[in-house]
Order: sequence, then C-alpha cells, then structure tokens
Amino acid sequence: MSLLRSNTGWRSQFASIGQLASMTQLGRFTSRPAMDIETILQSACDRTSNRSASAKHDLQNRWQTLWYQLLEATADQTRNSSSQLDAIWRECLVDALVLASDAIRATHNIELFEVQLRAGLIVSSGLMSRRGGVAEMQTGEGKTFALFVASLIAALPGRGVHVATPNAYLAQRDHEQLRETWSLLGVESSCLPEDSSADATRAAYRADVTYGPGHAFGFDYLRDQLAMDTAARQRPGSTLLRRLNSEPSTPRLQRGLAVALVDEIDHVLIDDALSPLLLSGTVPGEADDAAVHRHALKTAASLRGDEDFQATGHQMELTDAGLNHAYQAVEDWSDASLRRPWHEYVELALQATYLLRREIDYVIDDDSVRIVDQSTGRIYEDRTWSGGLQQAIEAKEELPIQRESESLAKITRQRFYRSYDYLAGVTGTACDCREELKSVYGLNVQTVQPRLTSKRIVHPTHVTLTAQEKFAAIAVEAQRIAESGRCVLVGTLDIATSHQVAEELRRQGLSCELLNGLQNAEEAEIIARAGQPHAITVATNLAGRGTDIRLNPEVAAKGGLHVIVAEHHRSSRVDRQLIGRCARCGDPGSSRHFLSAEDYLVSQSAPWVGRAIRRAIAAEQIESLAVESQIASIQTRQAKRAAAARRQLLEADERDCGLVRKAQSNHDPAPHLQALDAG
Repeated sequence: MSLLRSNTGWRSQFASIGQLASMTQLGRFTSRPAMDIETILQSACDRTSNRSASAKHDLQNRWQTLWYQLLEATADQTRNSSSQLDAIWRECLVDALVLASDAIRATHNIELFEVQLRAGLIVSSGLMSRRGGVAEMQTGEGKTFALFVASLIAALPGRGVHVATPNAYLAQRDHEQLRETWSLLGVESSCLPEDSSADATRAAYRADVTYGPGHAFGFDYLRDQLAMDTAARQRPGSTLLRRLNSEPSTPRLQRGLAVALVDEIDHVLIDDALSPLLLSGTVPGEADDAAVHRHALKTAASLRGDEDFQATGHQMELTDAGLNHAYQAVEDWSDASLRRPWHEYVELALQATYLLRREIDYVIDDDSVRIVDQSTGRIYEDRTWSGGLQQAIEAKEELPIQRESESLAKITRQRFYRSYDYLAGVTGTACDCREELKSVYGLNVQTVQPRLTSKRIVHPTHVTLTAQEKFAAIAVEAQRIAESGRCVLVGTLDIATSHQVAEELRRQGLSCELLNGLQNAEEAEIIARAGQPHAITVATNLAGRGTDIRLNPEVAAKGGLHVIVAEHHRSSRVDRQLIGRCARCGDPGSSRHFLSAEDYLVSQSAPWVGRAIRRAIAAEQIESLAVESQIASIQTRQAKRAAAARRQLLEADERDCGLVRKAQSNHDPAPHLQALDAG
C-alpha cells in the first residue's frame, strides 16, 4: 500500500496527505553541502558484508522504521541543527543501501555490485539539498538496479517518485522486473498504463514509485493544467455548487512534481529536447483543405530547384520566381478552404517531397504517417507533424488527408523537467553533454568506473567509395565473424538502410534477423537470441538503448559479440551506445565503423571529407587518411548546433510560457495559469 494512503499504526498521527507533504519539505536541508559518498558507501558495504540473513517479512518493517526515522527528524527541525539533520540523512542513506541490497537478494538471488550502489548514491544522495546528479555508468553495469537503489532513497520523503524511461516498453519491463521487490518492502509501485482511463492513470500516480516513458509524465502534467485552468474559468461558486449536488469533480492525475529519476537521461533530456511536449486535439474526418494540399503537391512538382526554391535548414523557401510560378498555378478556392497563404502550402509540399524521406523520417502504417525517432530508429506512436506538414506528407503518399490538430497546451521538455523539485538520472554516455546538463538542468555528471576492465577491441574504420561497396564489405565482415562461431550485430541509422544491409547479407547467402520500428516482447526475444553462435542481427539504433544481448558461453570463448556500425550518427553518443552492446561486464567483444563517401553525414555536413576519401582511394593511400578525427570533428560541430537550437527553443519557451507556469508550490490547489493562444 502506498505510504501516502496508509493510515495505520504509527502513521495515524498524520491527519492528511497535505499535512504529511508539508512536513517533508525539508527546508533545513536546502543548500547543505553534498554528501560524502565514499564514507556512506564504505559504511554500507561493511554492514552488508557482516549482515546476517534477514527474514523477508522483516524487510517491510525495516523500510517503515527508516521512513519514520527521516519523517520524525524533518518534522522536528526546530530542535535539530543542520549538522544533526545531515547526520540523520547519512544514516538513512546507509540503511537504505543495505535494505536495497537485502531486498534484491531476497527477490532475485543476486548481490548488488558496488558500482550499482555508488551510482544509486550519486543519483539520490543530493535529495535533501536539492542537488541532483547524473551517474555515467558503462553499458551492462546494471542501470536498472542502480535506479532501484536511487528510487528507494528518493521514496523516503513520501512525496512520490517518477522513474522516467525513453519509451513505454522499457518502463513496463523495469517495473515488472522490480515489482516483487517493491511489494516485499511494502512500497507501492506502478507503471503508467497506455491508452487507459483517467482513473487508472490517477491510481498509478498515487503509488510511491511510478514508472513511465519520459513524455507521458509531461503530457499528464499538461492535462492537469488544462483541467485546472478550465475549472478556474468557471463562474464563482460553481465548484461549491457541484459539491452540493454531489456531481463528480475532475481531480488531478498527478499529485505534484516532486522527484524525477531518468533512465538514459541524455536521451530523454537532450536528444528529445528539440521536440516540445504539445497537447492537441483534432476532429476526425478529411481536412477541409485536402484539395489545396493535393494541388500544392502538383504545383511543387512543376517547380525547378535553385531557380524556384531552395532549402533553408529543414525547410523549403520559394524564390521570387518560384512565388510567381506558384501563384500562377493557384485555383479559385474560397477563403474558408485556406488555413494559411497559398505559397506556404507549396513550401510544405516541397518539404514533404525533397526533405522528408519514407522509411527514414517516417513510415506508413495502416494508412497513416508515423514519425521515426532519428536517434533510435523507433516509431513514435504519439506524434504528428504540425503546421500542415503531416497533411502535406499524406498528400505525397496519396493517403486520406486528416484534419490538422489544434494545439491545446505545450511546454518544452527542458522547462517541464526543471519544474521538478529534484531531478537526477543515469546514462552510459553523458560526457559529451555534461556542460548542457549542468547549465540547463543544474546536474553534475560523475563517472562510475566499470566493475571489470573492458576487453573491447575497436578496429580501424573501414572506408569505401560508395554505399553499395560499403554494404558488400559489411556482408563480408559479418560472414567472416559469424563463421568463426561468434555473433554479429549490425547497427543502422534508419529503416531503409537496415533493409539494404539485410538484402546484401541475403544476397551473399547469409541469414539474419531484422529489427526496426516498435520495440515489443518479440523484439526482446530476438535480441536475446542475438548472442547465439553464428547469429547475425541487423537493427536500427534502437538496439543501443535498453536491450541486453546475453552471450552464449561458446561465443564468449571465441571472442564475443562483434558490433558493426553501418553509418555514423550525427551524435557520437549514439555511436558509443551502439558499440557499447559488445564487451559488457568484462566479456570479450569488438566493433568496427564503416564509412563511405556517400554517407549522409559526410555528403550533407562535410562534403570535403567525401572528396578527401575519393582522392585517397584513387591514390591508394586510404590507410593514411585520418577519417576518425574528421568524423569526430563533424560530430562535435553537429552537437554544438543541436545544443544551440535547444537553447533557443528553451529561451523562446521561457519568454512565452504558453499555458503552463509552475505554481508557487506543487501543493497549491489553485495555481495561476496563462492560457495558450491556440492560433
């Protein structure tokens, strides 16, 4: 049962949830020095090594005692000095580490490693001083259990902990893995339901620890703000009248933004931050301007590149000549059919035709356009393009053109996650974005050294002139490695490339498993089989996040998993996540990047590198070409541009907060809100 809903035994002295929450504001801890992690960790390890076997029923009593100990200390702050409160918190941390170890041993029959306890402390030890941290753990070191340790500590104040993951599959998987452990401690845990009722979602948020995809917490926050804003606009006395008439009210889904612990924090807070959280509504049926979009597509096809239009970033812009041609092709539509000026329809059609690629930027599923996450290759279930772009693509693909969504509320991920009282997380790749995590979110990154020395062998980059030559070389290397009794994982940037690689492998007479799109239980089973002898698995970069390839002993004895990076990502962090699938936890493994002069990163961002590759191959001097340093330089520039774009988005969001402003207190029942101008 949730601590906040329990009202028995020694907890009965608290009259309400609100009183309990106010007693755990922990004001005296704010701005206190950071905890000495080494001392706390050593004390916990000493107690763990000397402990006796505990009965399972004793774990819940120990948790309740620990919870009450902290509550009593923070409730009586007038008599406790800052040093006394610090000492109590340190003792609570030691007890929580030992308790977490005992609980995992009781339910999973394993011992938590020191690196997992250390990471858990980095993430949660600053809870009382409101100083969140990021633990950078190598892949395979057990981030799920490290987050369990951190969540157990963060749940002590009883205000609710949100454990955010990159997607719904990982949230459900992690919760299922730890459900028994939480239950054994008497701590209520839940996972946000997908496409469920408001009552089910509300119940999930009433748990002590709630798992869910990072975006879901933001969307539910927006729904709460909309509901409260609607209630605030009603006539005075209407709330009282509803109560007198016993009419149902519309309570919040969430009970405040207290603690957010984020798995793969760089993906959730950095990679996804260029896409604001936008809550919208739409009316089913064909768009009133469907015919306009179709005619704009025909008009766009008649225009000439450079002379009539040019690309500006990720958009298309008509030249003066293009504008003249576009308006010569305009038909006699009524003003009611146009949602925007005619030339903007043409520019949207150009963008859909020349900049957005099927099987790379989007896929067609069940007669609908679905966006592909460029960082992982996953398909978004809950996103559409705005501003008429979705409809332009539907026209391009000859699909039914749906009505545009109307914006109801929005907030950037940066501003949403900064609204939590405490924010922290874990990831395997935080070094490249440590400055942004510090400047935007106030998070310090600490690296946790791996438990075992890495045995990963990184081979020199293989360079070819054309993409087809590269695919052939990938097939040759995959065959050589697989025939030796090892297993191979080929990572691609997009769905289209995964099909090309798989086709080349099959042309060479090799069998392979192909993974792209949505992650589900079937995909997890395929990933599990990827560690078997002679296995070849082709996957978009989704295989680099949250999946675990367990090696068959025969494979480990012969050199482990070999990872082939078929194409460099614009972010070096994504490349490192992919090669991190091999040589985990002391296992052997190897990796190699493949590069061609036709690769998108080279052709679009650094054509001079492509020219250098062609010259080096022609002169048979490719071995002396420093392609690794060139690619690293390109990725660094790309990272700086992306960081600047995220900063601009945040600054614009802060200037115009739209609907949502954080209340003066998360416990204020009637925060003042500003409505979003949907126009």
